[in-house]
Amino acid sequence: MKKILSICCLSVISSYGFAQEIKGISFSHQEWEISCSNTGTCKAAGYQNEENGDNPASLLLVRKAGPKQAVQAEFALSDYEQSMPANQLKNIHFYVNGKDLGTVIIDGTDLPLMGKLNNSQVNAVLQQSKQKPEIVFKNAQHEWKISDAGMTAVLLKMDDFQKRIGTVGALVKKGSANETKVLMPEPKLVVKHIKTTAKPYLTLQPKSKQYQAIHRSLMAANPNPKEDFCEGIYGGNSDGAEPQKIELYKLTNKKVLATTLCWRGAYNEGYGAWVLDESLTGKATFVTETASDFDSGIISSAQKGRGIGDCWASEEWVWDGKSFVQTKDMWTGMCKGLAAGGVWELDRIEAIVK
Repeated sequence: MKKILSICCLSVISSYGFAQEIKGISFSHQEWEISCSNTGTCKAAGYQNEENGDNPASLLLVRKAGPKQAVQAEFALSDYEQSMPANQLKNIHFYVNGKDLGTVIIDGTDLPLMGKLNNSQVNAVLQQSKQKPEIVFKNAQHEWKISDAGMTAVLLKMDDFQKRIGTVGALVKKGSANETKVLMPEPKLVVKHIKTTAKPYLTLQPKSKQYQAIHRSLMAANPNPKEDFCEGIYGGNSDGAEPQKIELYKLTNKKVLATTLCWRGAYNEGYGAWVLDESLTGKATFVTETASDFDSGIISSAQKGRGIGDCWASEEWVWDGKSFVQTKDMWTGMCKGLAAGGVWELDRIEAIVK
């Protein structure tokens, strides 16, 4: 569990390197969070204040990189019981600081209720970005509030990432400068998928001599020597972590994938993945310690933020014939009871896999 928390829930910036100039980030503060991807697009999401007993709700603000880019807004409205009579889900109005800005258009009647704000409703929110706006959706039966706590800090982070601070297009710190020097958008990373075998050709058990040598090579590839790494699983009859079997898969270009179960939490587990020479000698190249599955040249990871599954982190690495390239790094948003599986796709890495 410590792995997923470190990935998703700390209020810090995390940067990821890949073969493009833009590096994605994530940042959260109080009830708001933001992810900006390698394309330059930023998505900021705000949520209800659970301490006040507010109904589950979220507002998503999306802005692409580049000059004169408007902010788009989506919303999700739900209920902790995940059930409301259909006749109580109509005629929902949107308010900012008590001003009625008209009804919102809902896409269907299933919870969470999803839809988009119109331009005037979006502008009303942005005009209050430096204040403490009261953002409310309500009808005669129900009310949903979006907390303002953290909104200014997150929108400032969006301005900073897209290099808009001091420009006429900034959301928080506006200035007189034009937008000629703002961050320009990048296309999605394009990766060609080279298919490989889906099943291991060799499984090594911990007590074998070959296992010991390969395991030492894998552990030596620890990307963070100061942190615990692939500790193994704690068994009922052991005082310490027990190393797990190593499975080897043939890739291409005389390379091999090695995987082993590294850790297990209350409702998550992570496999380590490394690339080795087919001779099984030499240095191993570390890929990840949070893998969930490997299939025909694609390593995938899906980790719950908490047991009820209302928030997930998802990653993917694709074999391009030479190495595993990360093609996905996505979080579905804070664990706020909006819906099983989460509601948003907050990306740090976006790619097209061919």
